[in-house]
Amino acid sequence: MKYKILLLVLVIDLAILFYSAFFGYIPEFLPYGDPTSYRILYIHIPLAWNMYFAFTLTMVCSLLYLLKENPKYDVIAFCSAVLGVLYGGGGIVTGMMWASEVWKAAWSWDPRQTTTLIALLSYIGYAALRMSIADVEKARAISSVYGVAAYITIPLSYISSMAFRSLHTQLPHQPLGIEAYGLLAFKVLTSFALFIAILNFYYSSLKVGRG
Repeated sequence: MKYKILLLVLVIDLAILFYSAFFGYIPEFLPYGDPTSYRILYIHIPLAWNMYFAFTLTMVCSLLYLLKENPKYDVIAFCSAVLGVLYGGGGIVTGMMWASEVWKAAWSWDPRQTTTLIALLSYIGYAALRMSIADVEKARAISSVYGVAAYITIPLSYISSMAFRSLHTQLPHQPLGIEAYGLLAFKVLTSFALFIAILNFYYSSLKVGRG
């Protein structure tokens, strides 16, 4: 049943992805670059928001494990971190594609780019640490502490473009138009639903595997 739900949500999200990438509304005001390049926002923004949510969930579940010592919280934290790394990697790659068109350079060490990369590397470190310790109980405890401590990189990533001089603009400051905002909101929702479905499937597979 979970596999069927995952497959259904995946098909819906891919259909919206295809439509938005090739036929999606182009923002009303485009000061830079090829207008069609702005359609990547329908891919980039959902990836970025899912990354933020995934690492937030890792922090919350890591904290819950430290408080309650329930193994399920550790497993959820690990699964969410792995997915967050994948979504974060996709967000950085699509961001570089967009930047190469708009900023004329794929990577410029912009504050948002740099802090997001730091956050991604931090949670790659979390996943590596979690898998490298043979003692399960010790691995859970140490990685949970790490998962809470590493979360400082997430608000830093989010506020970096506002706190420092940055080429990266905040979404509310971009005059996308009501049609573009509507499609983007729908894409964010379907992408989030897919994230939850994948997380549930991943968690269930690990839980069964540990039997």
